[in-house]
Amino acid sequence: MMIKGLTSIKLSSTSTRCIGRTFARSYQVAQPDPFFKTEYDEIDNYGSYKNTRFTHKLPETTAQQSPLLVALHSRLNLPNKYEHSTLSQALNLIKNEGLANNFGLNTLGKNLLTYYVSEYLLMRYPRLPIPVFNEAINAYMGVDSLYEVGKSWGIEADVTSKLDKHLSQENELLKYGRLRFLEDSEKSKITEDGIVELNEYESRTIQGNKFISSESEAYASSVRSIIGGLYTHCGEESAKKFIYDHILSRKVEFESMFQFSKPTRELTRICEKLNLTEPISVRLIAETGRLSSHAIYVTGVFVGNQKLGEGVGSSINESKTRAVVNSLLSYYLYTPIDESGNPIKLPSDVNYKFEGIVGEGDVAI
Repeated sequence: MMIKGLTSIKLSSTSTRCIGRTFARSYQVAQPDPFFKTEYDEIDNYGSYKNTRFTHKLPETTAQQSPLLVALHSRLNLPNKYEHSTLSQALNLIKNEGLANNFGLNTLGKNLLTYYVSEYLLMRYPRLPIPVFNEAINAYMGVDSLYEVGKSWGIEADVTSKLDKHLSQENELLKYGRLRFLEDSEKSKITEDGIVELNEYESRTIQGNKFISSESEAYASSVRSIIGGLYTHCGEESAKKFIYDHILSRKVEFESMFQFSKPTRELTRICEKLNLTEPISVRLIAETGRLSSHAIYVTGVFVGNQKLGEGVGSSINESKTRAVVNSLLSYYLYTPIDESGNPIKLPSDVNYKFEGIVGEGDVAI
């Protein structure tokens, strides 16, 4: 959250003693960022907050002279109304060089991504269980996914120190078209192969043996900021189309996100919830090479005469399990369609009218 001078949320903690035990209690406390030299009349009067440090946006004429910016603008097929200076701002994460950074654009882009990705998943796959839904959100707009998107756009990271740039006589305009997230002191650090020194942000993201690197977060931030800049200059429809073209158009393997520990029991519960009174039967549909070393069996799952799914395996048990799992996947990955056989419209579409189904909740096993 940003309220004028308040630009960072820091985590503070207190301890409470109770009958010989100490319980750690953490909570968020908003504190002014000292870089902005924030002044205020009263600490709880947010209207009186003001920053005394001056930051400015890169002039448009200067931005248009950067070859990397012009190339990226053209490569992404951004409208002419999208200023090159805004694109340069979207690539700037450094706050102490005098140029405006992408904090606001990143926040706006993240909100847009969250809305449109959530809308797409909820309307296209209304039966997704909550854990799978969260995993799908991460697959579309997680840090690692947006990092790959940013790399595919050809965004270059600025990892060369000022001294090296001076020695190589690099044009100063080139840096405005690169992703700037490292201080000059960090660029000059000596590194060794196989040894990674984590900064404060990376240390907070450790989960097991993995962590989110500053570079990955920087690329993700630049992608979100470019989307926020598109909304700022060109409006909601352009931003929505951009998100569909570059984010939601990517193929995501939903099937690999499911893990069924007891698929047969789960399918039985689903049939009960859907009031399918006839018993479930698993039947062998076809087979070949039973007496060979490469037998193949095709099994189907039926409720009465209605086939729910089928599976193929090298043994009867394997084909039965695959058939039940495929039946579950066909239920959870159901996509509602309209009367014409097309996917239903989304709430953000023009002339939206509710169609399709409302899910009845997750299945309890």
